[in-house]
Amino acid sequence: MSATSLPMYEVLTSQPPDLIGALRETIPSIGMLIDALEHQSDPAMRLSLLRQIGTEWHACGGLAEVLTELGLHLSARLPMPQGVVVSELLLAFGAAQEEQRTREWEARLVERADQLDGLHRIISAANSTLDLDTSLQTVVETVARVMNVEVCSIYLYDKHRDDLVLRATHGLNRAAVGQVVARLGEGVTGWAAQLGYPVSVSDVYKDPRYHREPQLGEEIFRSMLAVPIVLFSAERFQFSADKLQGVITVQTIAPRDFTQEEISFVEMAAGELAFFIANAQLYQQTDERLHQKLRELTTLQQVSKSIAEQIGLHDVLNLIAEKAVDLSKVDRATIFQVGEDGNLKLVASYGGEGDGVRDLIIQTVRDGRPLAVMNAYQDARFPQLPEVARRENFHSLFCMPLRARGRTIGGICLYRSEPHLFDYEQVRLLNTFADEAAIAIENARLYEESLRALRVKSALLKEMHHRVRNNLQTIAALLSMQLRRLDPASPGAKALRESAARIQAIAAIHNLLSRDDIGVTTVGAVARQVIENVQTPLIESDVRVEFVILGDEVRIGSRDATILALVINELIDNALTHGLAAEGGRIEVEAVLEQGLIFMEVRDDGPCHPPPPPRPSSGLGLQIIETLVKSDLDGSFNLIRDEAAGWMRAQVRFPQQIVEDDRIDV
Repeated sequence: MSATSLPMYEVLTSQPPDLIGALRETIPSIGMLIDALEHQSDPAMRLSLLRQIGTEWHACGGLAEVLTELGLHLSARLPMPQGVVVSELLLAFGAAQEEQRTREWEARLVERADQLDGLHRIISAANSTLDLDTSLQTVVETVARVMNVEVCSIYLYDKHRDDLVLRATHGLNRAAVGQVVARLGEGVTGWAAQLGYPVSVSDVYKDPRYHREPQLGEEIFRSMLAVPIVLFSAERFQFSADKLQGVITVQTIAPRDFTQEEISFVEMAAGELAFFIANAQLYQQTDERLHQKLRELTTLQQVSKSIAEQIGLHDVLNLIAEKAVDLSKVDRATIFQVGEDGNLKLVASYGGEGDGVRDLIIQTVRDGRPLAVMNAYQDARFPQLPEVARRENFHSLFCMPLRARGRTIGGICLYRSEPHLFDYEQVRLLNTFADEAAIAIENARLYEESLRALRVKSALLKEMHHRVRNNLQTIAALLSMQLRRLDPASPGAKALRESAARIQAIAAIHNLLSRDDIGVTTVGAVARQVIENVQTPLIESDVRVEFVILGDEVRIGSRDATILALVINELIDNALTHGLAAEGGRIEVEAVLEQGLIFMEVRDDGPCHPPPPPRPSSGLGLQIIETLVKSDLDGSFNLIRDEAAGWMRAQVRFPQQIVEDDRIDV
């Protein structure tokens, strides 16, 4: 390229003619390259040195205009065209400039990617758990790493105390978490919270707002950035204290001017953190309310169980009063009940005495809804109440009606010695408790009435059994009188004796039922009564018979007891007549209960003794037994001669009737 082809570079310079000399003195690296250029004759090497001069010129911060003037001077001193020299210098200068811009953009992109990764980690920490402290600690560690700072801390705003409490930190004393408190408007952290926008301080020791906290160990840190954590609504820039969630701070050891990008990153982190803190606090409040509700319901269940386990009315009333005090956290409780005459009477109290609020209870019962008095000394509705409150030492009270089966049966009154407002949730809980208590009171009352009715029924049944027994014994006596007029060996006398024995057996059972549990006895008791009647005529006889009763105490009702007495009487009479008449022996009566069936066996050791003289038999006894067992007891009867064991076994099996049904039927 010739000089005539580039006339734009053939201009006079305004720089002094010693420009190259001045560069040798001020920028030695440029001077060395110029010297190498002047001593180089190879065209390719000259072009390489020119490009090195342009690159070094950019590295030293030189201007492109001055570099052009330098090219003009060099072209005059070198046998090279001006256009070639200047273009090579400027091309190298521009390439170095673009390379620097590329590195800056790469660094900025890497920093931006790191910030985005940090925000992702912050959001992930917020979404991964509702444990506030764990997530906050993850956030401070992430922010410290992304911003390359030594310290990051988070303070949460306590609306009730109106101050900031340290909840998480990276780089400061972790033992101070929960202990360090910052007031709004005090220190850099308090200033950011009060103003509602970031506060950046390059050197805290030169800022009068800085307040050092000894517990944190922050003496070595110089710069500080505090960004408020604000929950913005649609009106983003209308800051108010009710939107403040806390403050996030970063600190460095060396003085540092935080860039706008760094401040924006912390603001974005604070924005994400604001929603998480609000949700976590809402969750904690909801969780606490749920746990409180669960504790209340558990207590109510335990109270209801305790009340249900009581039967007597007096015990139930006292227990309800006691549990009402525990459940509602009051000082005293009283229970009033509507009597049969319609008047209210105090029936139970716990924590103190006194019934001065009877008029309030009457109103509660009449209206059928709760009545609350927060301050007994200032309630204009009840002018007589202050005197009652002073005498009975209470300040607040709450009255609830007790309703059961659609009617009001009384009321319960709760007292507190200090002013107290019973909120909606507490009222609902107490209403539930009152319903449970009312049902328990009504059940206890019905139970006592049932006991009274049962005692009357018991007396009537005993009297009935007593009279039936007397009538049967009268009939048996009449038969005995008739028997004395007959020949003892005649068939008529035998029939009268058997009939009298059967009547005595039935009379014995009524005698048993008249003094035992109402309409209920046992197989063993029935057998003993029958055996006592049988043993009486054997006392004067030469025949000795041993009676043994074995087995379980099997309960039976009065109807089955009467039938079973006849069956046992016939079986023992049959054993005495046909098996043991010659020399006596042993009779055993055994009863067991197996899966709802009563198994009774009457056995005698007749096969071990000589047989008695043959007697005519009508078979009426066995016929009576089979009829009674099958028709009346709905059972089965078997008579077995066990030669191997030496027993004659009479086996009776029948279902056990329900005892409650027997009581009702009787």
